[in-house]
This record gives sequence, structure tokens and C-alpha cells, in this order.
Amino acid sequence: LLVVPPGSANPVIKGISFNLNPGEVMALIGPSAAGKSTLVRALLGIYRPTKGAVRVDNCEIQNWNRQQLGNDIGYLPQDVELLDGSVNENIARFNEVDPEKVVAAAQLAGVHEIILRLPQGYDTPLVGHGHSLSAGQQQRLGLARALYGNPQLIVLDEPNSNLDQAGDQALFQTLGLLKQMGKTVIIVTHRNNILSLVDKVLLLVDGQISAFGPRDEVLAGLAKPQQIQKG
Repeated sequence: LLVVPPGSANPVIKGISFNLNPGEVMALIGPSAAGKSTLVRALLGIYRPTKGAVRVDNCEIQNWNRQQLGNDIGYLPQDVELLDGSVNENIARFNEVDPEKVVAAAQLAGVHEIILRLPQGYDTPLVGHGHSLSAGQQQRLGLARALYGNPQLIVLDEPNSNLDQAGDQALFQTLGLLKQMGKTVIIVTHRNNILSLVDKVLLLVDGQISAFGPRDEVLAGLAKPQQIQKG
């Protein structure tokens, strides 16, 4: 895979190849400006590869029906943006709200009880991009939105960047449940604690794979594992 982002003249992802099997959880790590965000956008089909292909179930992602693909992929961006509307609508991605699916996603994300404590519960309006909520609450609602509709591939970009200890514990429980459910999960992270939950680690440096494989093998091969935290 080689990716030149829009507006750039040079590749940011510089010829990489890896495979992730159904049900595996992978951590994507690396220093700042390593190309992690560009790789994520390519994996989601937002950026079209300059060379090579991203394939989901052996079909190039650009050839998938966009609506079907959208239903089968959940994405939590690093900067969560909630839109003006109810909690229900935000979790349902502003599609037709299925109350059972909304509650199921919130429960899986560990945010159901928090929503029930809001003034109107799931019908609480979020105005001004949800700024009435804390950054951690917004992130947890964003996780519920990513899990809405039972997607098979879930991409989480720094999912615990704004979480307190309780939020961290809820996220860990969610990831454990996703593994039990056989979901394929990609987590972009700079935090060591979340690595205990992953099966594989991909270390990206300057747009190239520096290491990839089973978690314990990759971490054992790093000369200074503490560098993961610096980002």
C-alpha cells in the first residue's frame, strides 16, 4: 500500500503490507507524524491508495457498496464530533433510530447508565456539538456510535485519550466483549495499558512498517518499549 494524501505531493504511507484476520485486535503504534492517521483513512476507504489496495473480505474497499460498508465498519475518530440532535440520533448516526440497537450499542460501550442520568435520557438534545458533556462523555458516546448496528470491523483512534479511570475500565470491558464477539478491531494508541488486550501490534515509523506480528513478539523486540508512550 502506498498512499499520497490529497494536497500532498509525497507519499505518507510508503509501501506497506499486512493482513488482519477476523476476530483479531491490533494496536497501531508509532511516533507522531508516522502516518497512522493516513493509514487509518486508507483502511476506511476515505483515502484512495496511490498504489496497492485495501481489501475487506478479499474485495477492494472502493468496490464495496458504500452504505453496506458503512454499516459493517465502526469508526471512533480521535476528535469526536457530536452533531446537533438527540443522543438517540447521534448514536444511530442520524439514520432511522432503532431504539433496541441504540441501547445495545450504549450498553456495549459502557455508557448506558450515564445516558440514563441525562435530563431526558436518550432523548436529551445535544446542542453545540455536545459541549454540554465532558470530553470523556463525548468520547464514550462516540464509541457507542461506532458500535451501533453491530459492525464487524471497528477502528478506534486514541479511544481513551479523554477518559478517566472509570472510563478506562469501561473501555477495557468493551474491548474484552468485542474479542468474545469475534470482532476485528484496530486501535491507534500511545498508551501501554491498552496493549494487554490486543493480539497483534503494528509499529509504523515514517510511513513504513518497523515491526508487525503477535503482541509479545513485537514488544519483546523493541529495544525501548517506553518509547511507545512518547508519541
